[in-house]
Amino acid sequence: MDIAIATLRKNLRGVLNASQTKLSNGPLEGINRKIKALKRSCYGFANQERMFERIYQLIA
Repeated sequence: MDIAIATLRKNLRGVLNASQTKLSNGPLEGINRKIKALKRSCYGFANQERMFERIYQLIA
């Protein structure tokens, strides 16, 4: 419990800022999850250009 309290005290400013704003990184995390799932399902790509094409199709 002491470690948790020390961590909270160290990051108190950031925690307070996060609680007072409506901004979120949720949409970005969702895109990252989709890209990781795409990479796992394709077992790699022949070239990087094709991978970017599929990512653009996925998030469009």
